[in-house]
Amino acid sequence: MVKRSSLFRLIVYASVLLGVGCATRQEVSRTDNRISNLELRGSDIERSRDQFQQRMEDFRKSQIEKEQQLRTQYAELYATVDRLQEQIQLLNGKIEEKNYRQNTSLSGDTGDSIETRVNNLEQTSLSIKDRLLRIEEYLALDGGVKKPTPPPAKTVPEKPPAREKADIPPAKEMSENELYAKAKQDFDAKDLETARAGFQEFLKRYPKSAIAGSAQFWVGEIYYQQKWYEKAILEYQKVIENYPKGDKVQFALLKQGLSFYNLGDKSNARLILKELINKYPSSNEAKIAKRKLEEF
Repeated sequence: MVKRSSLFRLIVYASVLLGVGCATRQEVSRTDNRISNLELRGSDIERSRDQFQQRMEDFRKSQIEKEQQLRTQYAELYATVDRLQEQIQLLNGKIEEKNYRQNTSLSGDTGDSIETRVNNLEQTSLSIKDRLLRIEEYLALDGGVKKPTPPPAKTVPEKPPAREKADIPPAKEMSENELYAKAKQDFDAKDLETARAGFQEFLKRYPKSAIAGSAQFWVGEIYYQQKWYEKAILEYQKVIENYPKGDKVQFALLKQGLSFYNLGDKSNARLILKELINKYPSSNEAKIAKRKLEEF
């Protein structure tokens, strides 16, 4: 009887230990599966990040090449305008001489034919100047490149000088907060060029400011509102790279994705919006990104 009781106890103990061992192995297996899933997800995120960084680098290079081509084209067009203006001056001199000699001809050209050539050259010159202005606008040229002399404009009465605002000191005397507030005020008033210059001056003077990330974001936002999406993308990227702990990163990612979308590059737009959702899943920007992805 005693032997049977001892044997029974051993069987019970063995069953308990076996059950505990099975449960432990199941927990270990589940834990291993979770770790494997996390590792796979981490690898996917790293791969997406590497793809995004590579595409941004390619995009930067393409924009640099594009701007270089435009600058070369600008210089060539300017030289063409110079040559056309010289020809116009020469032909105008012929017309004056023709009028002076009245009915005599010069080099087989009649007065009417010379005037026609002058008109054609002037039209060509105006067309090229228009192209130059568009290139200048895209490149945001502020100086350093000689610009063609515009035709003489009609004399108009000068506007009285604008009254200076007593409550806004000159930029060189502005403090950090005053300079930022003035630039934001110009932005809200839709004076985008003045606002951009203000934010860029702020970043130049206060690059380590706690609100420098916001100033950089507004530079990108100005280009976005002007529909210069290529420039906006690069400016938003500065927010992401230079101010990663700032509160404008999620905004910059969203607007960067929308900029690519507006350029018709849905592949990069999708990549960036997914990155936003992964990094800031509970943010309002992530919710907007999800809705936008449904439109793709």
